[in-house]
Amino acid sequence: MGRALKILLAVAIVGAFGAGIYLALRHSPAPTPAAPPPPASTDAATPADCLLPGPPPVAPDGRVATAQDMSLGHDAAQAFVVQLEAYQACRNNQADHAAPGTPDKQKDAWIEQGNQAVDEANAIKDAYGQQLQIFKSRQAPPAK
Repeated sequence: MGRALKILLAVAIVGAFGAGIYLALRHSPAPTPAAPPPPASTDAATPADCLLPGPPPVAPDGRVATAQDMSLGHDAAQAFVVQLEAYQACRNNQADHAAPGTPDKQKDAWIEQGNQAVDEANAIKDAYGQQLQIFKSRQAPPAK
C-alpha cells in the first residue's frame, strides 16, 4: 500500500471517528417509548441525559491492513470503548441518584441501556481482536 493511500486511510478513519463524536455530541438520541426521557435532575453532578457515542469505528481488515492501520484501528476502538464505558457509568449514576418517585422500571431501563453499551464495547473489542489475529497470522514466518 502506497504512502499516500496509507495517509488517506488514516485520515478517513480519524475523520469518521471524529464525525461520530461530533454527531453524538450535537444530537442526543430520541427517547423511545420503553425509555422515556429522565426527569429533570436537581443534582448538578447528575446529567439530565447521557449521550450515547456516535457510530462505532470499523476494525481494519487484517488481511490487507498495515501495522499502522492496525495501530490506528486499535486507538479508535479503544477510545470508543472508553466512551461506551463512560455512558454506562452515566446511566448507572442516573439510576443511583434518580429523583424521589422515579419508577423502578425507569431506573432498570437506564441500567439496561448502560449494559447494552458495554455489550457493544465487547463486540467492538472482539471484532478488532479477530482482525488482529488475521493480521498477525500474515506476519508469522512460514513453517519450515
